[in-house]
Amino acid sequence: MNRNPSRAPKKWLHGHRLGLIAISFSCATALADDALPVAANPEIRITKFAGSDLIKHPTGTTFTRDGKLLAVESHTHFRPVDYAGPKSDQIVWLQDTDGDGVADARSVFFEADLVATMDIATHPETGAIYIATRNEVLRVWDKDGDGKADPDTVERRLVYLDTTADYPHNGVSGLCFDDEGDLFFGIGENYGADYTLKGSDGSSVSDGGEGGNIWHVTRSGGELRRYATGFWNPFGVCHAPGGFVFATDNDPSSRPPSRLHYVIEGGDYGFQYRYGRSGQHPFTSWNGELPGTLPMLHAAGEAPCDVIFHGGNLLVASWADHRIEVYPLTWDQTHFTTERKILIQGGPEFRPVAFAIGPDGALYVTDWVKKDYNLHGHGAVWRIEGWEPEEQKIPRKDPNVVAFSSLQQAMKTDDPWEYARVIQSVGVSHALSTNTQVVQWEDLNSPRQKAAWLLAERLAFGDTDSNGAISKGLADRDPTLRLLALKWISDRRLEKYRAEVETIASDPPSPTLFHAAITTLARLDGLPVDDKPIQRLIGGRLQASDASPKVRRAAFQVLADREKFLSIGDLRNLYHEAHDEDEFRIEVLLTLLVHPEEKKAREFAEELLADANLIPRLRPFAEIVSQRGQAPPISLAGDTTGRPADFNFDAWSDFLNREPITEPTLSTLDHGRLVFHRHCASCHRALGFGKQGGPDLSNIGQRGSDHILRSLLDPSAEIAPQYEAWSLNLIDGTQKIGFMLGQKGPNHLYSDAVGTEFQINNRDIVTREQLPVSLMPPGLTMQMGNDEIRDLLSWLTSLK
Repeated sequence: MNRNPSRAPKKWLHGHRLGLIAISFSCATALADDALPVAANPEIRITKFAGSDLIKHPTGTTFTRDGKLLAVESHTHFRPVDYAGPKSDQIVWLQDTDGDGVADARSVFFEADLVATMDIATHPETGAIYIATRNEVLRVWDKDGDGKADPDTVERRLVYLDTTADYPHNGVSGLCFDDEGDLFFGIGENYGADYTLKGSDGSSVSDGGEGGNIWHVTRSGGELRRYATGFWNPFGVCHAPGGFVFATDNDPSSRPPSRLHYVIEGGDYGFQYRYGRSGQHPFTSWNGELPGTLPMLHAAGEAPCDVIFHGGNLLVASWADHRIEVYPLTWDQTHFTTERKILIQGGPEFRPVAFAIGPDGALYVTDWVKKDYNLHGHGAVWRIEGWEPEEQKIPRKDPNVVAFSSLQQAMKTDDPWEYARVIQSVGVSHALSTNTQVVQWEDLNSPRQKAAWLLAERLAFGDTDSNGAISKGLADRDPTLRLLALKWISDRRLEKYRAEVETIASDPPSPTLFHAAITTLARLDGLPVDDKPIQRLIGGRLQASDASPKVRRAAFQVLADREKFLSIGDLRNLYHEAHDEDEFRIEVLLTLLVHPEEKKAREFAEELLADANLIPRLRPFAEIVSQRGQAPPISLAGDTTGRPADFNFDAWSDFLNREPITEPTLSTLDHGRLVFHRHCASCHRALGFGKQGGPDLSNIGQRGSDHILRSLLDPSAEIAPQYEAWSLNLIDGTQKIGFMLGQKGPNHLYSDAVGTEFQINNRDIVTREQLPVSLMPPGLTMQMGNDEIRDLLSWLTSLK
């Protein structure tokens, strides 16, 4: 989606004053379906440049070098059976013949077998028009300037995506040009299907299942290379002067929010489709959780489409939130930081897709209008002018390679951007074997250094592992190194490590490594490993007659919704077979606590309580199950005297440390666990139990007791992007507040403040407003006794 190439040739603009004015909208500000989009600043003027009489279902847009506004008009995106429109998408020239600032005529610039066309861009130097359909990038010319593509100069398949997948908008899109006039573009997750991407010069890449990628070719489609990976669907891509690349990214079903990215060459942004649409597998990360993967620049509005750069700011079109967002960029040594501001907010029939900046500096925005993916006969283009942007300073060049005085020291860095660049530097050195400072495993003494070395070895040698990096990773005691080694084997299907993987699966050091090992074995066997198939394999290991206690426990903890997978009879058998395995029996009781067969769960717990031989440790867990459905719930509260009156951290820390627990006793930890299930498990998950609403707390102890206490006292002080709360104003006039758990098609799943889940069709949401506070109540400590708080902190701190 190139913007006014005569004055802004590379999807970036400087010279025009485009005012990026931050405005906020109350969730109660519901706009009528036919209302104009709204800007709070009266200097911003919004005009409907073209309506449905001139443009229908528009996606990409661009200005030619001589000032013609071209827009993609879709006639193939979920085409109804009875649709009477053209059989090909069209590139339409929208014309303002009388100069009044509103289009009054249209003509077809180009149409010829265009299917699921998502983007269009004008080359800054040559004026050629590049078009992205679902499966190809093609180039056309209008050398005589008559407003029609020259039929004898059409160049098909500059880039061609050979695949069986055909979903309309997870293929090729996001066209933009770099400083040399060469081409970037994005391709979505492609439903995980195998593919071969081919350049015009015969260069090609074959892959499948790895998720979305950003690619680079010459202006003629040659020298194809993967620029970055780990996306769901990088629908919008833009380039800023100096080599900076940015992209929007839609979200998988269970890992909100959608992401806005600063993209570096060789960057891995964590998502892999093959490991499940939910994005919850230990081999995937969404915000830089795995070493070597990169975090998002910022959470973006729902269903982000185009992104453009201007004056140090990014503009993003949020299709589902009906708005245009602006992100002022600040350079922070190795990467950018930003905050989200709202420039334009529309009503439910404002569905912005793409941007183009005209010769006069006005912003033109294509609008799909309707919530329907199916063709519906509506469309619009808006003209927005009157801005006064604040210029943001950015570096003149992207530091793709960072110079380090010591690679070993650099490999310890906690900065993920620096860390990723170190991995690439070491990987290139190892591959070329020309650097006298090539780093060896034996030179390293910290897990983070070894993780960088392992990832650099993978980058350098791929399938060969000539230095034995995988075996070293598997043999190391650090769980993250083992996980990275398993991921390498799984991604590449390296059969020679099967025996070592089976050893981990049969004697799992942790539930996470068990999950990873089972996945890796399935990959070696050629089996699918997305969400449901891998859960069935884990369930099979759990129920195997020869399963060891460690395997049962590990499988039990990673089996999602085990209460739906296992009957009360299964749980009875597991409980009685556990014999002296108290910890595993507690996990069975906690499953009974949420099992849908509530009556049978209570009856089983009552039987256990009636047994005089029931050991004391298990009794409180059986009691809480036996009281399911009763009001009030079992009370764990105790003394509340002497505590601070407010939520001051220092005061609480001093109060709780007056009687410090240096070595928590078993009863202390069990009591803390019960407190968690009473007060926290409705939103949080830990050790495989609880709801997957708020952050999983299974490793929260790594953050330390101070962090945990601060989070209890002031939950809003630090909110991860994926757990931001939203206020939803619905089309029926009602309002909901919650954070997003996931989505399946147009249906979004949310959880409210008490853990109650609710589903909303995205098309029924009029406005979504991000709330500045956490849904976790700040007064939670006031509902607990002093011992409850101490024991909860002890238990959470023990989770490492």
